[in-house]
Amino acid sequence: MIRTKSTSRYNYNEMVKAVQDHCVEKEVSVPRWRKNINEDESLAFHANVLRAMKELGFQIFDGDRQEVAQEVAKRIVGMGVLQPYLELDGVEEVIVRNGFVQIERFGQIIDEGYLASDEYFYRLARRIADLEGKKLGAEEPKIKVGLPDGSRFTATIPPLSHSGTAINIRRFSLRKLTFDDLVKRNTIDEETVDFLVDVAHGMHHSVVFSGRPGAGKTTMLNAFSRHLPPYAQVSTIETFEELQLQVQHLHHLVVDENPAAMADAINTTILRMRPDVLVVGEVVSKEAVEYILALNLGIVAHCTTHSKSARLGPIRLESLARDSGIPQDELREVIGAGLNLVVHLDKEWDEERKTYRRFMRELLAIKGVNASGKYVTETLKRWDGAAFTPLRGGKEIWQH
Repeated sequence: MIRTKSTSRYNYNEMVKAVQDHCVEKEVSVPRWRKNINEDESLAFHANVLRAMKELGFQIFDGDRQEVAQEVAKRIVGMGVLQPYLELDGVEEVIVRNGFVQIERFGQIIDEGYLASDEYFYRLARRIADLEGKKLGAEEPKIKVGLPDGSRFTATIPPLSHSGTAINIRRFSLRKLTFDDLVKRNTIDEETVDFLVDVAHGMHHSVVFSGRPGAGKTTMLNAFSRHLPPYAQVSTIETFEELQLQVQHLHHLVVDENPAAMADAINTTILRMRPDVLVVGEVVSKEAVEYILALNLGIVAHCTTHSKSARLGPIRLESLARDSGIPQDELREVIGAGLNLVVHLDKEWDEERKTYRRFMRELLAIKGVNASGKYVTETLKRWDGAAFTPLRGGKEIWQH
């Protein structure tokens, strides 16, 4: 976190914990972060923080007092002792395990140490749940919510979590990365970029971006979206505001993490909002049915989903849609005919650099279903461990 030289000497973690406890003891109201706080409320809370710091006996130079109080107040309204990490450039994940904090920054895992007690993080998770109108306790020992800055907050507490409070905050980059940025990072090569630009601009082929958690699926889809034509009517639906589609006039829905709500939103969008392109932020549940139905309606539909390999991407969609009552062979027929391309991303630990590398593992064409009910696929491009192989075929690969 960036601080002025004069205020960097103070132990903010100690101050935040002490002032938070003081606010609870004195029944001082803490502003809610999604509320539009007026100036009077902000000034009143700032005054309460100043008073608490004085009563608690913190030694602060007079010239620093206002700035320090502002920093403490900001952290209390936000994520407490974790707030600075959400403001650091390059932080992708904040991880808490029984009081011990780690961050993933620029692909590196960094130990920050025991910043507070497990009890502190338990109370923090409870407060986040309360601010979001959620329950977190013995009967509901887990929570996943979107934070005001777009980060994704997940926490588990005992008895579900056997070793104290566990917290993960997935932070999404505020910078919109382009294909050029990804080429510089060796995530993808220029030949594949040229191919994907043609795919995006043509709006004839549906693409699934697959991979393990944290492999860069959303980042790749965001970069891909930049090359959709400017006249395209684009609708996107997600449960957390993760996507940063680089589209001018976007119809963007963020719905509750509820399969029925997601399915209803997708269905309404398809039938009433006439999108040329539908983008589903992350297919993780029964919304897979509506995504597959969109393919059957002839709509170009892109999504991200978790899978171990490119070939398992379509199988993942099938599995998630299995409870729909639609026979598997029909699901497979629709996917085989409507889904055209799988861009599979991967994440590997580089022992030499002590960092994670994210990259495209494989570019796979889906060319239909054969008489045996198997997907007909062709690997167009892959990472062979040292370089990307030359691209096989082109857009004509789907003219079968």
